Amino acid sequence: MKRVGLLIAYKNPNYGTMLQAFATQYIVESLGCETEIIDYTADRFNKHYPLDLGLFRFLIDAYQEKKKKAARTKFNDATFQNNIAKRKTSYVEFIHRRLHNIKEVSGFSNLCKLGSEYDAVLIGSDQKWHPGFSFGVDSSFRFVPKSVRTISYATSLGVSEYPKSYWRTSRKAWSRIDYLSVREKTGADIISKVCDNNIHAEVVVDPTYLISCEDWKKIFPVEKKFEDKYIFCYFLGNDEESKKCARRYANLKGLKLVSVVSNESYSEIDQEYADFLMTGESPDSFVNWIRGAECVFTDSFHGVCFSINLNRNFYVMKRFAENSPINQNSRIENILSLLELKDRLICSVPEDINMIDYKVVNKTLEKLRSESHQFLKQALDID
Repeated sequence: MKRVGLLIAYKNPNYGTMLQAFATQYIVESLGCETEIIDYTADRFNKHYPLDLGLFRFLIDAYQEKKKKAARTKFNDATFQNNIAKRKTSYVEFIHRRLHNIKEVSGFSNLCKLGSEYDAVLIGSDQKWHPGFSFGVDSSFRFVPKSVRTISYATSLGVSEYPKSYWRTSRKAWSRIDYLSVREKTGADIISKVCDNNIHAEVVVDPTYLISCEDWKKIFPVEKKFEDKYIFCYFLGNDEESKKCARRYANLKGLKLVSVVSNESYSEIDQEYADFLMTGESPDSFVNWIRGAECVFTDSFHGVCFSINLNRNFYVMKRFAENSPINQNSRIENILSLLELKDRLICSVPEDINMIDYKVVNKTLEKLRSESHQFLKQALDID
């Protein structure tokens, strides 16, 4: 049995992060592999950063991002703070219940020793390749010997443009990967540009799509969450117009409005536009809220993923301005384009409210799922 080390994001109490982490481990093990999730802690006084002109930019960016993250969650609103506390509790419980074989390793030398013990090391989905990732020891694969197969599955860059100060180290990091894939075409194009067209990245579907609708029912049994018919709102951003649009739709259709309280942003109308606020529930529960909804309104990539995979009617709004350097709209636009669902991306309540023809969508999705499965099997050397 092949041993595979997994570099997957799982410590952020975000529903998409948790579910893609679970799906990655689940799928790799379903292919007959034994997995360990690598939980790396860097040396305190020596981070083993490569010496490069981009290091100064990386340290400044890392400091600024830390300050921004603290500011994003520094609200005095009691509901917001209560949701964060409950979400942390539920995500710790989910890790204990749904993830396993988490290998804690501290220090560069110990990480290198661990890397040599695997048949393959796989970096999973989510935004593991933000600009500056190449200065990290783990996400850049600098700890993995050449004798061990290196794989990326549906890894995201999380930006629409890549700063040139990171090109040199990123090029080196991507060149270490034997089987390279991303989850949006924009990411593949950036890698090709940075690497002077010498490296090709496959575009595959998010790991949550590799688990079919029927299999999700077996994993997370169906549970009715609300007595009345409702629309389900999962907004990570704080755009009030998106929330007002969802409210107008609910009124138009005579439906209740259930909203997830975000743990990433806050807006003044969060507690006014919804009939029911969902706070602090587990990823299992999140899936069931989507299952039972008449329609989903979201600005989240994984809100779209589960709406499609569970065959729910949905609408999606853009969370980022098109000229923003951290524009993450492309990953949503990519899957909508592939599945011919671009009309679900809206700015206001649509005049014609149409149900999605999932017979057509599921046929295309199954093809994409099969191709992505094949890429993963080949990368893992599975017959």
